[in-house]
This record gives sequence, C-alpha cells and structure tokens, in this order.
Amino acid sequence: MNATWTESISQILGWAYFILWSLSFYPQVLYNHRRRSTDGFSIDFALLNVLGLSAYTVSNACFLFSPVVRAQYAQRHPQSPEPTVQWNDFVYALHGGLICYWIYSQFLCARFWNFDSKLQRPSTLPLVVFWGCLGVVPLAILCVLGSASWEWIDVIYVVGMIKVFLTAVKYTPQAAMNYRRQSTEGFSIMAILLDLSGAILSLIQLVLDSSMQGDWSGAVGNIAKLLLGNITVLFDLIFIFQHFVLYRERVAENKSGLSERDPLLDSRNEA
Repeated sequence: MNATWTESISQILGWAYFILWSLSFYPQVLYNHRRRSTDGFSIDFALLNVLGLSAYTVSNACFLFSPVVRAQYAQRHPQSPEPTVQWNDFVYALHGGLICYWIYSQFLCARFWNFDSKLQRPSTLPLVVFWGCLGVVPLAILCVLGSASWEWIDVIYVVGMIKVFLTAVKYTPQAAMNYRRQSTEGFSIMAILLDLSGAILSLIQLVLDSSMQGDWSGAVGNIAKLLLGNITVLFDLIFIFQHFVLYRERVAENKSGLSERDPLLDSRNEA
C-alpha cells in the first residue's frame, strides 16, 4: 500500500477513535444531570479515572513535546526513531481528563449541581491505589537522579503505566457495583459502546503505524496505548454482557422510568 495512503488512513483512524473516545465521556455526564443524581455510578471509578487520564496526558505530552524524551526514545529505537504517540492521543487525554474532573465534581459538589445524591466517599482500597500510584512517580525520579541506568524516558514510561494499571483496576468497582445491585441502572451503556469502538480503532492505528515503520517494536515502545486498548476492550465487553445479558430483565423493568435517552429538558416545562 502506498505510504501516503497508509499515513492518511492512520490519521483518519486516529481522529475517528479520538472522536469516539471523547464522545464516550459525555453520556454519563448528561445522564447524571438528567437524573440529578450519581446513583448507580461508582465514585471509585470516577476517582481512578481522574488520575489515569491525568497520567496519560502527561505521558503523551512528553513524547510529543520533550526533546529529551524524544531523543532517548530515538536512541532506544534506532529503526523507528519517531514515537508512535500522535497529536490525537494527547488531545484525547487532555479533553478526557477535563471531563473526568467534571464528573468527579458531581460527587464532591452535588449541592452545587443541585443533585439529590447522598454524599459518597471513595472506598479505602481505591484511595490506597490512588496515593500509591502518585507515590511511584517521585521514586522513579529518584532512580533517574541516583542511577546511571535510568533515564527520563523511564519516568515517562512509569507515568504511562500508571494509566494502564488504573485502566485495569478502575472498571472493577463499577463492575462490582453492577453485580451487587444486579442492575446497570445509572450506568450509561452508550458510553461503553463508544468506548469499545474507540479502543478497537486505537489498536488498529497502532498496528498500522508500526507496520509503516517496518518495526513492530513501535507498538511495544508505545506500551501504554497497546495495553490501554486491550484492557479497555476486555472490560467494555464485560459491561456489555452485564447490561444486555445478565441484567437485561432489570433494564426492561426500568424502561418506564427515566432513561439515558430521555431529553435533557422536559418539553412540558418549556412553555
């Protein structure tokens, strides 16, 4: 395939998954606002999402803008010296992080948003995970300062792996909440469908970029994106199974109530 065409397809895939993943943040935000409640949505999920997207933003920014990190990457990958991190990766992470802060504010500032939700507090284990992940970064910096074998790119890899690790664990509180309640009510399945579509396109772009370079180490060099896509696909399939198979009857019973597809404003009150 012509290199120009391949690059164009990669760009299309990149911005397509950026759009899908970016849109995937909004159904839950709007669903919470329609219900004036965060009931059914896990605060632990929201908390870990905030840190994960923040770490992913920092990681992508360094691979795009840091001359030191880019030079060290080129030294380690001489056959494909350009990092496979794309502009759409950075914009997605930054945008997603801001939306995650918005969602988390719905828990912390429920009165400000005029929500009826009871005050929720993060569970102990997610808090330990949160502060543990933050504590790893200064340790990695100390390794750079005190060891000749560590470079700044290793710190960025650690930051990127925080996002991967949190992606692996952040979905667990939500999946467990759905299981305890035997229902996915309050959790937007539309967000999951968009998330799954974006993850698949993200993986396709990564494979395509590596094939263009003729060096599959490019995929491993962007390990955060590789693992992020695969873990996301796995958990999204779990949520889809919960919603459409395990708790389908509960979903049907709640159709007469407020749905995530209901209009944001009641037309009867618009007059």
